[in-house]
Amino acid sequence: MHAESACACFRRDRTGWVLVALNLLMAANSTLYFTGMLGAGVDGWLAMNSCAPSIFVFCLGYLLRQRPLMAVGAGLMFRYGTLGLTTFGWDGMNLIPQAGHILMTLAVIYFVVRMVRLRGWGEIVTALLTVVVMLYTWWQSTWFGRRPEVWKALMDGRLRPELFR
Repeated sequence: MHAESACACFRRDRTGWVLVALNLLMAANSTLYFTGMLGAGVDGWLAMNSCAPSIFVFCLGYLLRQRPLMAVGAGLMFRYGTLGLTTFGWDGMNLIPQAGHILMTLAVIYFVVRMVRLRGWGEIVTALLTVVVMLYTWWQSTWFGRRPEVWKALMDGRLRPELFR
């Protein structure tokens, strides 16, 4: 798809601008918290705050009117934002990221509704594939996390059947 045709039918609207602004504020807040207040560094920020980069991808797509880029961002925001609603608790300091997860979920819903109205099926498929890849990597990490001896054997080139019994 050409860049011109990807944005030809996409018009930014008030709802989109509000969602982009609120999500960017939450991303900036969490970025400052992890890198500034906690001093976690960029690697710590990326490891603990996957939401902010996801928001940046979505918002960049919105600002550039690039539906495929928005689709990737929407898929990532579903993985980290919408599913984050079930991962984090609902008390104390967790209320702040949960507010961000709600905003991310609203942006995902906005994206899906807009793409359905514009018949952007390719973008919806792109978002779904992004979600599938992200969930697979989460599952794989969890699987190996429960089986560190298999991970070590795999990395050492020493897999054997006994590890799976």
